[in-house]
Amino acid sequence: MVKPASIGRFEKFYWASVALGLINTALNWNASQQALSANPLLASATWFLPAMQVIGLAIAVLLWFFIVRRPSVVAKWVQVVFAAFGVFGVLSALFLVASGRAPIGVQVIIGLIANILYIAAAVMLFKQDAKAWFGEGRDEDDDIAIPRL
Repeated sequence: MVKPASIGRFEKFYWASVALGLINTALNWNASQQALSANPLLASATWFLPAMQVIGLAIAVLLWFFIVRRPSVVAKWVQVVFAAFGVFGVLSALFLVASGRAPIGVQVIIGLIANILYIAAAVMLFKQDAKAWFGEGRDEDDDIAIPRL
């Protein structure tokens, strides 16, 4: 089956979101390391932050693979659950900025855009052509002709 347009758009939104997430991680790297160093349990675990980034990127690649290359409904729904967390992240960031608890900065803007792109990617998985890509919406007996009496 030829990759449908919705899956192509999913890929663009998804990888743009991942790229922005990596940029945001780079921008926040020192602050994240300082936060880990302040925790007595993780102060000596200098491997922790890089390991989490590698694991996160591996998960992103696996989700992409099992959505775009080997369509899996399970991967689709994992993506949707992560996108739901993205909705929570967007709402939380907007609330913190609106209430004055967090300054609006480059990291906040990049994070918002990355989450919005991630959510848009998940929405693409519910288009009609994407449903066909995952084999959804068809019963096994749809191909069986029922004789008319």
